[in-house]
Amino acid sequence: MHLWVYIRPPSSSALNLQAPGIYTMELELHPAVTLPPRSFCTLIAPVDVLVGALNSRINLQRFKILYICGNYSRILSRMDRNFVDLEIRRAFTAFQLLTILEEARHTLIFVEHDPSLYEDAEEIPEYISQALRDLADRATVVLYAPTTDPHLEEMARKADRVFYLQGPERPRGKGSAAKLKLAESANQTTLEAF
Repeated sequence: MHLWVYIRPPSSSALNLQAPGIYTMELELHPAVTLPPRSFCTLIAPVDVLVGALNSRINLQRFKILYICGNYSRILSRMDRNFVDLEIRRAFTAFQLLTILEEARHTLIFVEHDPSLYEDAEEIPEYISQALRDLADRATVVLYAPTTDPHLEEMARKADRVFYLQGPERPRGKGSAAKLKLAESANQTTLEAF
């Protein structure tokens, strides 16, 4: 698995240290993904990475978590139901997403990116990213997507950290398994016998 991380230098608001009652430890979501407290992070990774992180990280149990998805979620049906304090909200429009973000009073907020929310509102990703940035003053915010798109790239510009995890490349198309075997055998060499 390949990992690319972009880390923005801390802003003056990020240097304003923790208020009482806010957790101060970094949260390890995945061995390669550590979320600082009160930050806005973007995670672009295969679905299995986020599902595995949510299902296997016991330390997530201590947080008040909000999970926001759009019209369709790749994650929710695969999550364990062991969370003590998990609220799930669904936004069917970008304006509903903005309202949910304004009302959020959680410690840890996951937003599953749905590009279909922005089809009729091209300027809205900028407002959403600013709302996520503002929300990071009081919570840890994770914007998640399995792949990137122009709307996500626009929103990720305001993120403190952008994590891009890419799984191993797999051959695609008909007969690709045979082509892969042929390519591997072409690269093999045999040692001469002594």
